[in-house]
Amino acid sequence: MTDDEPRASTGDVVLDRMLNGGVPQNRAVLLAGAPGTGKTTLGMQFLQAGLEAGERCLFVSTEQTRDELRESFAGYAFDLDHEELALTSLHASPDRESSAGRQLRLRTLEGDTIVDDQFVEFTLSNITEYLRNGASADRIVVDSVSALEVLTEQDGLFRRYLLELLQTLTNDIEATTVLTAEADRDGYAADVLEYSTHGVIRLTREAVNGDPHRFLEVAKMRGVDHDPRTVEFTLGESFACAPARRSQPPALKTHKHTPIGIEGLDSLCGGGLATGAGVMLQHDGRANLTALFSQLISQAVGRGYSIVLVPTIRMRPESTRRLLSGHDISLEELIADDRLFVLDMIGAWGEIRNNVFGAREAAGGVDSVLQAIHERAGDQPTLSLINADAIVNQLGAAGAREVRYAQETRLGSDDLLLHVHNPAVTAEVIDGFYTNAAEQVLKTWVTEGGLQYVSVEKSPCGFVGTTSMVEYIEEPPYLTVQMPPEERENPYAEK
Repeated sequence: MTDDEPRASTGDVVLDRMLNGGVPQNRAVLLAGAPGTGKTTLGMQFLQAGLEAGERCLFVSTEQTRDELRESFAGYAFDLDHEELALTSLHASPDRESSAGRQLRLRTLEGDTIVDDQFVEFTLSNITEYLRNGASADRIVVDSVSALEVLTEQDGLFRRYLLELLQTLTNDIEATTVLTAEADRDGYAADVLEYSTHGVIRLTREAVNGDPHRFLEVAKMRGVDHDPRTVEFTLGESFACAPARRSQPPALKTHKHTPIGIEGLDSLCGGGLATGAGVMLQHDGRANLTALFSQLISQAVGRGYSIVLVPTIRMRPESTRRLLSGHDISLEELIADDRLFVLDMIGAWGEIRNNVFGAREAAGGVDSVLQAIHERAGDQPTLSLINADAIVNQLGAAGAREVRYAQETRLGSDDLLLHVHNPAVTAEVIDGFYTNAAEQVLKTWVTEGGLQYVSVEKSPCGFVGTTSMVEYIEEPPYLTVQMPPEERENPYAEK
């Protein structure tokens, strides 16, 4: 399966976008959720979208008769009388006892088909034969597969039965198939199907501030670069997911954005770092930030910026010199040209005198140095790369807050102000005022498996809530960031 293969629309623009166009054709997808979460409604909307596309559709219910389905969907814009829609049902009915024990009979809930007039044992072969004979469909919904657990009490055999059923629906009938199953019941149909189906969509209900809300997550979709973020959905005239956007549209942006020169990260942030406002980069202490910093400085130098640096422990003179040399930038020339200024709060830059200022013990002293640097930069825009933890450790919460807000008042419309902060190092209250004051908040961390990720926690635009993987490369900019799902050659991309 590749991202350019045909899709079957779900009937909802947001969900289609999350699936990179819709459900992969001739594949089986599971809708898993507790009773009442909307599985049946989404299944019927999937069929309605097929009817509107000129396709033949079949709804197989193991729980409701045709009349009950009509009553359930009375408030929805579903055409249950469409000539290309077939509604049928099946269930297991206890029939008689034999020497082998109780036998189950295959019946419809309406009791008006040929299988109701004769004894047909409730077996997988008879179920699949019943579907083959009655189905000539492009789309099929089976609601719900949980009722098939009575076929056998053996886990391994039940798994085989479900695989055979999926093969019948997708290979023999060649239908794009949606199956529903109850995810929190005592049985195991949903668990087995999560491994067996091509994709899994989970529906849940949770209270938000005391009010009930419904949520959807595309938990799995093989071969599809899908959006794994959770969305909310409502059940009105149709099944509708939201939000279509997670940040305000570009027309309402109050700040410019400056590209970082890392395509995936620029897209993630809505065009780059927020300019003329504060930006916070939170990290876990394990993520390597030096390649990102060198790229930021390189881009700023190329745009004629002056650099204000309150360095992290890793940004000592020699390491900074090496980082910049990888971008063909000389540390000494930057200092000589009054393009780089260092407020050394960690005592690591003592061997370089020009444009290097030692630590100050009070907020007023730190602010006076930063103000003097700002004045020396003149009309040039500035990139201020600030180790917030060093400021906090030296000045305390009140002093750090004073310096932080003073920096904001001096920002020009083209200036970049980036605070780097490890929340584990300082108190939560300090993290709070840095985060609240920032217009844009990024977070990067390394997992136990050694993978590094970056996410946008807050931004005036971009893909808030999206997490992308970071990968390091041999040439500038020395790292790449995975593109957000909506930006990956997706015709349903957010505009």
